Amino acid sequence: MASPSSLGDALIKQAEILRKLGEVTVRQREALKEGRLELLQDLFREQQAAGFAAEAAEERRRRNAADLAATLGCEPRVSSICSRLPDNEAYQLKQKADDVLRQVKVLQSEMYILSSLVEENQRLNGMMAAEWRRLEGMYPSSRSGVDFKG
Repeated sequence: MASPSSLGDALIKQAEILRKLGEVTVRQREALKEGRLELLQDLFREQQAAGFAAEAAEERRRRNAADLAATLGCEPRVSSICSRLPDNEAYQLKQKADDVLRQVKVLQSEMYILSSLVEENQRLNGMMAAEWRRLEGMYPSSRSGVDFKG
């Protein structure tokens, strides 16, 4: 049966999973900055697993909210649900929902930073490749004995 505590538990679990996803994203950022590609591959797999867990947690939260809202006769939004609960239960549920929102914002921020680093890395790789091609054109391998093709 739908209850504020079951929705609260779903929110707690969702916040934990989002926190873990954020931690993986931070570790990805650090691995990218340090050029640790072997670690990045492991972290991508870890991020994928955490992403699936986050999707499952969101679905659980959504179902709990919909069930509780149907029981209370309101919209499946935290604000609507809380307006139908006793003050103490409403406060606790709101705090748990706020924690989820905080984790979402942290994760969005970390994802933005990681995206920026990836884009910067791509630009640098492009610049390096262009420079290698330029150098290769200046010093053909038949003249210098140096091969810039890799």
